[in-house]
Formats: sequence, structure tokens, C-alpha cells
Amino acid sequence: MGTLYKIAFRNLLRHKRRTLLTGVVITMGLLMYIFMDSVMSGLDRGSIDNMINLSTSAVKIHTMEYEEDKESFPLKYGLDSIGAIEKVLRSDGRVTGIAPRTQFLGELSNYEQSMPVIGTVIDPPRDRTVFTLTEHLIGNYFSSDNARQIILGKSLAADLGVGPGDFITLFALTKYESRNADDFKVIGLLNTTDPALNKSGVFITFDAANEFLDLENTVTELNVQLQRRVNFDDLLKDMRAVRAMVENRFSGLATLTFEEIGAGVLELVRQKKAWGVVMTLVLLLIAAVGIVNSVLMSVYERIREVGVMRAMGFSGPDIRRMFMLEGLMIGFVGSMGGVLLGIIAVWILTTVGWPLDALYGDMYVDTSGFPVWGTIYGEWNVPLIAGSFVFGMVVSFLASIPPSRKAAQMPVTQALRFT
Repeated sequence: MGTLYKIAFRNLLRHKRRTLLTGVVITMGLLMYIFMDSVMSGLDRGSIDNMINLSTSAVKIHTMEYEEDKESFPLKYGLDSIGAIEKVLRSDGRVTGIAPRTQFLGELSNYEQSMPVIGTVIDPPRDRTVFTLTEHLIGNYFSSDNARQIILGKSLAADLGVGPGDFITLFALTKYESRNADDFKVIGLLNTTDPALNKSGVFITFDAANEFLDLENTVTELNVQLQRRVNFDDLLKDMRAVRAMVENRFSGLATLTFEEIGAGVLELVRQKKAWGVVMTLVLLLIAAVGIVNSVLMSVYERIREVGVMRAMGFSGPDIRRMFMLEGLMIGFVGSMGGVLLGIIAVWILTTVGWPLDALYGDMYVDTSGFPVWGTIYGEWNVPLIAGSFVFGMVVSFLASIPPSRKAAQMPVTQALRFT
């Protein structure tokens, strides 16, 4: 067997150009697969991160009664024992921020037209520990000198013809279901990657809501932010662990993770990855054709050599194994090159990132309905990288079988007379 290895290796060195071209096809196929998987995972992760950082948070806590009637945003189902819940959450090192919020249904009017909105009551300093609204803010954030301040989504403000410094009238039902209206000063506009926030987002402070909605500091949801993990699967595990911790300590609470809140988004991500596998199969099929061509050309160029080897005592299976070894060696070199270059590319993506701002300016990139902007960071997928190497070897092996069989079945006398 050792002799066959040596002969196969020397044959590859004798035809460096063809060997190199075939190996490069495999290398580029695996490199593009590993790289694009990291990029697409990064784009999907960027979209998910934006949703978590702008609206959903990693973990959201309601009362069970609120969860059952959440579509109407009821103000009467506030959380009790908030201090105790927060104490338990802060004891977990994975928790980086906790923000109380209360949402309500309302209507904005500029005295000429009115629009329905989803209002959110926030505690400005604490909200910044969970959400990144200030990174998308045009104008000013809330100050303590004026309770009648409001921040609107940019699209909503444009529809109503208002901007920073203008006054707008907000209508809503109070906690006790009486209708109230008051004028608020627009201090800032939100231009985010969440269309819902841009079109109907309204934010006021608890100080304003206590008077406007008779809120009495009622908090209907606690939003929890966790440490960012490089791999999203690890973050999902952290979310589940925090949810289990809360559920074990408190009863009557509905604790939701992004896995439940963003189930539709995660399903879309899985479907996109499935299509990525199909694209990889196409690339490796092209590489397989190259291997078949390379080994087949090697067979035809060395027909007389094969005849001499058969005359010297090499059997048909020996000839078949020799050509299959050549295909495997090409596959090994190409697969190893693709994996090594892929690892380097993913390392650059995970450490340096891909600055979309530099490529697209102030525009954001829409990834299948879930836009993302800023710097995109790749994600490691070790099983995929290892599987790519194995898959490249398997494809190379299978591609070398037909031409190697042809060489093994060739009659000795016909091979020796071939010119």
C-alpha cells in the first residue's frame, strides 16, 4: 500500500497545474461556504441583536393576567414585588441591566389629523441599561426639568408634520379607564431599524405617566438584558437559565425569552441556513466535476503506464486504489486549504467585523425583512467547519471512483498498444 501512496503522490507532483486548479476549486468552494455561513449568521445575529436592544430585550417578565390580555395593553395588571424580582435577577452575573416599562394604547393628534400609537412609559436612566434607543435618537433625550416631554418615531412625526420643539396632543385611557388628553413637547425622533418603532413609537417618562395615566408607578413589564455571547445558541441557553431561575423563585409570572417572543424570526433564520446548505452542495458538485475530470485526464495520459504496471504485477484493484488515492489527496489539499482560509476569514469577521456603515453609508441593510446596520460580526460554527472538511474529502473520494474503475478494467494488451 505504501508503494501506491508514493506513486499517487508523485503523479500529482508531475501534473502540478491540473492538481492545483482542481484543489483551488475545492478550496474556494469550502472557503465561500464557511465565510458566507459566518456572514449570514452575523447578519441574522445583527438583526436579532437590534430587535433585542430596541424592543424585545432578552427576557421579558409580565404577570400571567397581563400575558393573557397583552394585546390590549392593560394597565391594571402591574407587577408586584418588583424589588424582590430585581434582587434575584441582579444576583445572576449574566444580567447586565433591568428596565421597567409600561405600554399603553393611545392616539396622537396635531389638531388636523390623528393616528393610533403604542405608547411606552420608561424610566430614562434605567432604560438605557437595556435598550439602545439613544443611539438612534435625533434630538434630545429626556431631562428632569420638564415632565411633559415625548419622543416619537421619525416616520410617525413626519406623518403628523411635527419635529423637535413642536407640541403634540396625546390621547389615552388612564389606569382607571377614563379618557385623558394633554399636550407634550417633542424633544426627539427615533430613526431605528424597527419599522414599528418608527411608525407608531411613542415614549414618555413615568413622571409624566403618573399624572397623565393615573399610573401610580405601575410597571407591567420588566425587561432584562444579558451579556452578549459570541454564539447565539449560548445566549439562548443563558435566557433559558434566567427564565428558569425566575420561575423557580416566583409564581404567577409569565417569563418570556426572545426564543418565544421572536419565534418567527428564528424560524426564518433556520430556513435561510437550509438554503445555504443547498448552495454549498452546488459549489461542491462543481468541485466534484473538476476532480472527475482531473483523475480521468490522468487515466488517459497514463494508459500505457497503467499497462506497464499491470504487466509488472499490479492488479486491477491496485490500479483502482492508486487513482482513488490521487483523488483523495487532491481532496485533502483542497479541503485543508478551504478550512484554513475559512478559519482565518471567520476570525477576522468575529474580531474586526464588517462595517456596513463604511459600505452603505447611513443606509441600513434589509436581511429578509429584518434590517440591520452598524458593524456586523461573524459567528463561529465549529461543527460546520469540521463537517466541511469531511464533506470535501467524501466528495473527492466519490468523484474519483468512476475514472479509477475505468483504469482498473482496462485490458493489459490494449493499454500497452495505446498511442
